[in-house]
Amino acid sequence: MNPKSTQLILIATLTAVVTTAACSKKAEPVTVVKPSQPVTLSVRPEAPKTVAFTASEAGPQVKRIVDQPPSGDKPKSKDVVFKSRDYGVSFQYPWQYTRVGARAIADDCSLQPQQDGLESQISLVRIDVPQGFYPGTDFESGYFILSLNPELKEEQCKTTLGKDGKPQTLKIDDTDFLWTENESGGHGESSKVRNYIAYVNDTCYEIETGVKTRNDGMAREVNPEQVLRRLDPILMSVKIDAGKQSPQKQTLQSQANGAAQEQGK
Repeated sequence: MNPKSTQLILIATLTAVVTTAACSKKAEPVTVVKPSQPVTLSVRPEAPKTVAFTASEAGPQVKRIVDQPPSGDKPKSKDVVFKSRDYGVSFQYPWQYTRVGARAIADDCSLQPQQDGLESQISLVRIDVPQGFYPGTDFESGYFILSLNPELKEEQCKTTLGKDGKPQTLKIDDTDFLWTENESGGHGESSKVRNYIAYVNDTCYEIETGVKTRNDGMAREVNPEQVLRRLDPILMSVKIDAGKQSPQKQTLQSQANGAAQEQGK
């Protein structure tokens, strides 16, 4: 056998051995490991971006709209009722206004109405508009005063309005009132006053509404007519019981009845 043949035999033998070894070796199985808990992928959110808008980029402004209740559901203002049982007169006024009683009026001249010139005049009550309604103005007071004079006759009652100008007529409830208006002022002060009178139950009922202002040259001027319009609802709510006698008249009637009984004995 020549050397070349021997070399070929060796190569063939080695190839067969390698092939046999490769075929006889078993492939190892692949093992898949399952996790005991499900895997959760967490994604970290990006930080929010702040976008700056210029005035032209911002667009139109958004207005907040507040729903208003229907007109029928709006709360009604709570008025306070003043009533004099002795003199049969009453009226209503807003609860925000200030009420001053007869004794306080009698003790303070600045709270009293324009006098009718007789000591028998009685001021029952005064209602004041709060100064806070007119901040930064020359407003000093806006008021309603109810007075009466049981000692006057009807013609005397009419003379309390004065002789300046012809009285006008105003019907309030079932009562006819005569009224006049006058204005005065000077040195930074002014007043506008309206006086009303009605003769009922042998008594002269007197009402005064007025506005007073005081200005140092720095305050904004208030409109007196606006203040008087606040007082008009009080005025128009006045009611007088036409069948009511004043305490003085009741006393006189009792004395007259007693005298008649004495004469009849």
